[in-house]
Amino acid sequence: RLNDYFETHNVTITFLPTQLAEQFMELENTSLRVLLTGGDKLKRAVKKPYKLINNYGPTENTVVATSTEIHPEEGSLSIGRAIANTRVYILSESHQVQPEGVAGELCVAGRGLARGYLNREDETAKRFVADPFVPGERMYKTGDLVKWTGGGIEYIGRIDQQVKVRGYRIELSEIEVQLAQLSE
Repeated sequence: RLNDYFETHNVTITFLPTQLAEQFMELENTSLRVLLTGGDKLKRAVKKPYKLINNYGPTENTVVATSTEIHPEEGSLSIGRAIANTRVYILSESHQVQPEGVAGELCVAGRGLARGYLNREDETAKRFVADPFVPGERMYKTGDLVKWTGGGIEYIGRIDQQVKVRGYRIELSEIEVQLAQLSE
């Protein structure tokens, strides 16, 4: 029905969540010029007559921090490079820049960075830290494991035990604590 709507109303540009975009690419569509996606790791892409733009970014940095056009025939599903007014770093645990091909934590900084978490000072202090490369500025430690490649940044996974369920971030340890409190 979504594809029919796009075709009927001559929709030429759309942004779809990753899982929906992956399904949508299986359909034949003649109205789109650009399909933007983001919100989760893009696992597959299909060559289509429209451009596929993959976006990455945490809510803590106005949702989109990196972006790139995907060329399915090349086999790379990069999350791209930093957008304007955004800085991205791939850092080791000791905040050293990782060379190409070496995994590290993705950190984002720049004009879109949030001030922190409302009424969660401890979590803010843990995640929003001083930017070691721009004095007086902060960066956000995403918890995402990535590496530089020739085509941009490759998303690998999480460095912690966090998972996403229907768009909500959940720490598995939180579930363990709740389960431990249940009586047998």
